[in-house]
Amino acid sequence: MIPIYGAAGLQTHTYDCLYRLDGKPNYERNLKHICHMIDVVVLSAIEYPVKLLALAEGAIQGFPDELHDWDPIVYARVGAIDLSGPVLAPLREKAARWGIYIIAQAKTRMPEFPDRFFNTMFLISPQGEIIHRHHKNVVFTIEHSTTPHDVYDEWVAMFGEGLDAFFPVARTPLGNIGASICMEGNFPEVARGLALNGAEIIYRPSSMENKVTQGAWEIQNRARALDNTCYVIAPNTGRHYIDDAQSQGFFCGGKSMIVDYRGSILHQNDSQEDCFVAAPIHIESLRYHRQTARNFNWIPHIKSEIFRLIYERAVWPVNLGQRCKGMQAEMANQVLNDTLRKLNEDGVFQPTELPMPSLAR
Repeated sequence: MIPIYGAAGLQTHTYDCLYRLDGKPNYERNLKHICHMIDVVVLSAIEYPVKLLALAEGAIQGFPDELHDWDPIVYARVGAIDLSGPVLAPLREKAARWGIYIIAQAKTRMPEFPDRFFNTMFLISPQGEIIHRHHKNVVFTIEHSTTPHDVYDEWVAMFGEGLDAFFPVARTPLGNIGASICMEGNFPEVARGLALNGAEIIYRPSSMENKVTQGAWEIQNRARALDNTCYVIAPNTGRHYIDDAQSQGFFCGGKSMIVDYRGSILHQNDSQEDCFVAAPIHIESLRYHRQTARNFNWIPHIKSEIFRLIYERAVWPVNLGQRCKGMQAEMANQVLNDTLRKLNEDGVFQPTELPMPSLAR
């Protein structure tokens, strides 16, 4: 039996890690602040000891490749990190120091795909080891990360085409943990894929403005939890600084939250500053609910044979990575325009007679 334990999501201010003359971005400033916040949260636990702690997207590196539209090959070489490298040592040490699991995100390299980088969730064990990773399947048009869909044929050849290849879930003593990173949270299919692969906790970090203050962030997090009978831990980015002069980028809107498996918010913090959210996680209660509830328990009712018809039509083109190592804004917008045109031609969308704005960056 898994006892009730505390989970926390950290919302920290972050600096974009820009290039330096020595070619090494400055990750230390963000990591030092994160580690201080981890100490505060673990020591201030009141209800239950914190056993699981999650960071926001961008907490370690910021978002410089997107906001500056940097060349993805250059960023892969000098901005992205290796999960096995020294950059993450402070987080591994904190996990071991406090005996906790830490969920985090970073732009990382993979030896199988030279000169590319992926937006990656990783899980650190209480022994300080990275025991699980998930690579973001869907990215926004300003993000240059390669996705498994961009290199689909190669990905399937290496990792297979089952749920573990695209919706991996970590089996841990705290429950089964999966990830739906930022843009992925816009797609109910990602959370459903994780749930059908056994997820009981979904890590959904960060969302852009103005989705947060208009309420879409909360709607999506609660819906993903309710639809899949999962906890959702959703830490968002705090204040975001784009340069050493501390010029602020209005990128994310705070409002971190933790949602339970019935779609109820356990803790939400309305701040956009440094803060955290914390709540008790009762995996045995979730498992009992899944086994006994006739309502608020939808997965057993899935009609797969009918629902598969929705996805027989290709939409966003596959294997785009054969054309480039990562899409900068101009190319991504062109692919989007081409996809919209095809949806119009197929009768999925209806064209408007209103004048159309440019989708260029």
